[in-house]
Amino acid sequence: MSGNWKIWVMCLMLIFQHQVTAMSLPSGFWGYDTKSQSLGLLMEGSDSGEIEVKVSGKLALCHHMDRGHIILEVTGGVPPYDFTWNNHDKSQNRYNLFSGTYTVFIKDSQGQRHEERIVIQPPFPLIIEMDSVEPATCSGKPDGMAKLNIRFGRGEPYKIIWSHGLEDELVATELLPGDYTVRVIDMYNCDATLSFEIKSNAASLELSEEIKTASCTEGTLGSIVLNVTGGTAPFTFAWSNGQTTKDIFDLERGTYEVTVKDQVGCSITKSFEVQSPEAVEVTVARVEHNHCFGAEEGEIEIEVKGGKAPYSFSWSNGAKTQNLNRLKGGTYTLNVSDALGCTIETVVEIAQPQEFSARIETALDLDCESGEAIGFAWVSIQGGEAPYTILWGNGEEGKQEIEFRQSGEITVEVFDDAGCKVSEKVRVSFPFDHNIANRIDFNVRKLSISSEKEVHVLEPLVFESEISEDFIAWEWDFGDGSKAMEKDPVHIFNNPGEFNVTLRAYDIYGCSSLQSRTVNVLNQEEWVTIPNAFTPNGDGLNDVFQPVIRGLTQFEMDIFNHWGEHLYTSKGLEIAGWDGTYKGQLLPRGNYVYKIQYTTISGETVQKTGTMTLVR
Repeated sequence: MSGNWKIWVMCLMLIFQHQVTAMSLPSGFWGYDTKSQSLGLLMEGSDSGEIEVKVSGKLALCHHMDRGHIILEVTGGVPPYDFTWNNHDKSQNRYNLFSGTYTVFIKDSQGQRHEERIVIQPPFPLIIEMDSVEPATCSGKPDGMAKLNIRFGRGEPYKIIWSHGLEDELVATELLPGDYTVRVIDMYNCDATLSFEIKSNAASLELSEEIKTASCTEGTLGSIVLNVTGGTAPFTFAWSNGQTTKDIFDLERGTYEVTVKDQVGCSITKSFEVQSPEAVEVTVARVEHNHCFGAEEGEIEIEVKGGKAPYSFSWSNGAKTQNLNRLKGGTYTLNVSDALGCTIETVVEIAQPQEFSARIETALDLDCESGEAIGFAWVSIQGGEAPYTILWGNGEEGKQEIEFRQSGEITVEVFDDAGCKVSEKVRVSFPFDHNIANRIDFNVRKLSISSEKEVHVLEPLVFESEISEDFIAWEWDFGDGSKAMEKDPVHIFNNPGEFNVTLRAYDIYGCSSLQSRTVNVLNQEEWVTIPNAFTPNGDGLNDVFQPVIRGLTQFEMDIFNHWGEHLYTSKGLEIAGWDGTYKGQLLPRGNYVYKIQYTTISGETVQKTGTMTLVR
């Protein structure tokens, strides 16, 4: 048949065409049922009450030994239904069927009749072949290619499965040399499989080696000598230890990897292990961990074999014995050496639970009016295993919080569920009669040195608080809508009038005290205030010599020393002031001469001279 497959296929197609066209089919159409993956007659919708049939099953054969089946899904009419096939079979569904046409007569309980003809397609060849196969350039290089050709079949869709994981593609690329298969499945689940091989254009690189192991007895190191076959010379070598020669020497015990590449770019990678003869082997036979944090109950037992006895032991904690006990939690490193000087290192971890700690916290509940207080102490527990047992020094048990009413030492012991214990103590001071009255006051002074006692609009004022050390927060209310939280704030009143300035301070117990003063602010249209001294010490107060001016249109200032040497000049209404330096150098304390000239709003020009003192 292989020589006349085309004639055989054409005959099958003619038989199939004759069967389809010769039948008197009911109203409907032929289609592919995706649920059953088979071909069947799909009926058009009918009026309500008419019998409708949906046909599924295996309606096409893959080969002559294959058999089909027909599944009927009936709706409409009035069930139950009677089924009569053209071979007088009375079942609803048919199995183990040859190809051909099958007719079924369906009658419902009311006598309505329906006739259905179903065709099971004869075997249809699925013929596939490899269109082309291209070898890989190297034995380890994934650049081979294979192309599949589907010469004959029932038509798409086809499912294509390559053995290396590729699916639904006719061309497979990036293939390594080796054996592969490809399987094609048609719309009726009929399949065909091909096997093929991807070869290599270049002769495969192969490595053989001669390894000399390191010797503790002779004190010599190991070596690896390679023999390269295949490939195209010359070759390059890249070792994992950085060397590029074919052979490597003076090697410590360990694993070494080499990549060999030939002239055409083919490569091979291989690993080698250099060992010591009769290596010493260390086994951790038993480890006892600590049950409580900080305990010294750990134990390590070691077993040694191999090498040559006797052995010597050196632990990271200084011990020279084989086994250890009474150990804290942590990491312990052991170096074991045999009689030949061969050494091996082992690391052992002694575990312990997370840190178990207790901290006593205290607080005072103070009545600000009466000054009476009650102390509270409670324990905060971290780590360990709950539940906990709490024993206070005053004899109370099980409570996490207790009260105290006098100064002294408070102690507590806490036990966790594993029996671990932690102790804590704290000394508390119980306050005497607490009275915050008359413990705060404040003064008001001008920021700049001035002989005028009156306070004017836009004049900076320093509010200096006088309060006890146990006050920790302050709140100022200047009576003009402004507030401040500093201890000693600087404030400027923008409008004239009498302002009630209030200081409220809060102590460490949450109690507050209040003090108030009235500040009278006057309005002045034109004035110049010249300080008679300044202290350039960097404390932020009076660090520069700067006259305070109001209501002027022009202002100019010059500074001279007592020899008449000009030191400083400034012009404008917003001068920075003199900081007591000349050409970047600090000047000594003493008296200096100033000369100012200004113009008032009324147009009057005024000149003034005088002396001021630089204080350090």
